[in-house]
Amino acid sequence: MFSDNNSKTFTIKDYTFGNGTPRICVPVIGRTDEEIMNHAKVIRAELDRLDAKYPDREDLKVAVIEWRSDFYNDVATPEKVTTVLEKLRETFEDRLLLFTFRSEEQGGELRHDRVGTHLENVYKNVIMSGLVDLVDVEAVVGNYNIARATTGAHKGGVGVILSYHDFYKTPHDMDIEEKLRQMDILGGDILKIAVMPKNEFDTRRLMELNKKVVAERYKPVALISMGDIGVISRVKGKETGSALTFASIGMESAPGQMEADDLIAMLANQ
Repeated sequence: MFSDNNSKTFTIKDYTFGNGTPRICVPVIGRTDEEIMNHAKVIRAELDRLDAKYPDREDLKVAVIEWRSDFYNDVATPEKVTTVLEKLRETFEDRLLLFTFRSEEQGGELRHDRVGTHLENVYKNVIMSGLVDLVDVEAVVGNYNIARATTGAHKGGVGVILSYHDFYKTPHDMDIEEKLRQMDILGGDILKIAVMPKNEFDTRRLMELNKKVVAERYKPVALISMGDIGVISRVKGKETGSALTFASIGMESAPGQMEADDLIAMLANQ
């Protein structure tokens, strides 16, 4: 299921990350079961349309469907989470399913104390369900907890996107590289850092850094500049070697996400 630790690529099912083509991820959002599944139906119809539009371009296919569970009112109830995952798995059986709970600190929708001590059990149940391919683990919960989370996911045959967000600035290159080094050691399979640029120089600096770390590292990396200034970082993944980019269908989950149709059209011309 997974690639060798000494490889610069990471493979789950039919999808490989880190091979020079940025894989596209689209979030599913909703507060209730009905809202989630309504959004999922919209996404499914658009995926089918896009697949028909680019029939010979597997590299442009949306690879990952991310359920942003922090929007869900009943995320702390395991039975309800499992029911949603079953429906999403059925709807997106041909894509990778990513489970994400984004904390308030990292830009999430629900306050973390709404879930509190239940969060670890939520992740355990998700991993044990066998319904997801990937989980997002935030690189802000302490090294011990991160290592436990990544180890637990791998034991369950689930890949880990280890993520870090800074909504206020673009840290210095050395700080980003040190963060990536720590994330690598702690067991992330795909290392994602999203930051806020203050100007175009910040965005270009991050893109150049992505090129540098891809040349030096053994794991797929995705460095993303958020907001309008950072849009180019989402589009130029082939140039920078970014393993992952995010787009929206109907609703965006982070500032600067493009509609999938627009993003794919731009990628198709590269």
